[in-house]
Amino acid sequence: MKKVFMLLINLTGLIYSQWNVSYTFNPAQSLQAIKFYDANTGYTCAPVYGGSFMEIHKTTNAGVNWVDQNAGYTGTRLMSIFILHPDTVYISGNEGIILKTVNGGTNWVTINSEPTLQLWGIFFVNSFTGFVVGSSGRIMKTTNAGVNWVNQTSPVLAALSNLYFLNENTGFICGSTVAFKTTNAGTNWLNMNAPFISFETFRDIYFFNENTGLYVSDAGRIGKTTNSGVNWTLVNSGTTESLFGVKFTDINTGYACGNNGAILRTTDGGNNWSVQTSPVVEILTDVWFTSANTGYISTWQGKILKTTNGGMVPVTPISTEVPEAFGLSQNYPNPFNPATKIRFSLPSTSLRLRGVVDSPSEGEEQVKLIIYDVLGNEIETPVNEKLAPGIYEVTFNGANYSSGIYYYRLIAGGCTDTKKMVLVK
Repeated sequence: MKKVFMLLINLTGLIYSQWNVSYTFNPAQSLQAIKFYDANTGYTCAPVYGGSFMEIHKTTNAGVNWVDQNAGYTGTRLMSIFILHPDTVYISGNEGIILKTVNGGTNWVTINSEPTLQLWGIFFVNSFTGFVVGSSGRIMKTTNAGVNWVNQTSPVLAALSNLYFLNENTGFICGSTVAFKTTNAGTNWLNMNAPFISFETFRDIYFFNENTGLYVSDAGRIGKTTNSGVNWTLVNSGTTESLFGVKFTDINTGYACGNNGAILRTTDGGNNWSVQTSPVVEILTDVWFTSANTGYISTWQGKILKTTNGGMVPVTPISTEVPEAFGLSQNYPNPFNPATKIRFSLPSTSLRLRGVVDSPSEGEEQVKLIIYDVLGNEIETPVNEKLAPGIYEVTFNGANYSSGIYYYRLIAGGCTDTKKMVLVK
């Protein structure tokens, strides 16, 4: 039997989660949105009580530090951010407020205010033209950089939660059981008849082009269309938690976030989603990525989560020799609290099919390691990537889960194996 050797990668130290709490605001505040202009400059916002006006926060060093900025309001919920330039930023929120800065937040000017209105989404298509959406079906548009806002004819009175534009003419709006499309710069809006259930709100919407896009909802559902809403497919989101934000880094890779620390990742354009490890169990309000691997999430309790590797739990090669058989080992320790290691073996495709290993260049295969609770619900997917033949190990951290029986399943190259593990706290 010939042997094939692979490069052993030396990873020092154990990191249970590749999403980490990078910053915590004091006092805690319900961050509603987070947006970055580039790798270093970003903004987040939240209502602050106790007489404080410092509701807007800015970083210029990739989230290492956040500087408080004066919104001019206290206790008002600021909901959405759009950054045209590091110095030119718009923020919308409750009481019909739209704020603007042209000097990087040194000064914020109120350019709209309406006490009975909530504005939950804002988007600019160029330096002059922008839209906001909110309660009672409100759609407003500016063509002079926010100096004036004009009400647009709205197709509904339902709450509208967010919007996304591909260009000056083509845009999409989502809200309470509705999703709309415009192809004439907001003059008319076409109902895309997205499938919904009672009391469901589509919280965020994203389109790759005029035909293909998706929404995430507070019912934990993700709907996708490839023909501009003529037909929709409800994809497997991997969660039942409410989802509030979605962001794609390219046509294949995207992220969503929501209740109880839910973080989801897709690598096939939103057709399938896997659950990532979260360091917190609280509401995650918004997600943003500045590169393929570096991302941020804002939380209801005033935290900023950050990843620099796409949120993936590190998979560690532990042997130079390609194994002769597919295998999933019993986790150790078992029972465990809070973390345990799971080891698995991936033979080459040639070895599985013919019993002989010919070359290390036979290619990588898609590998999934899925964690289930005792009821069979998928709670986490520590591994969902292509791996070369070899022996690997990954750490599962159960700190956010209750004591009990869990199952883990390995799927690779047409082979499957499942084992049981016990978390004891």
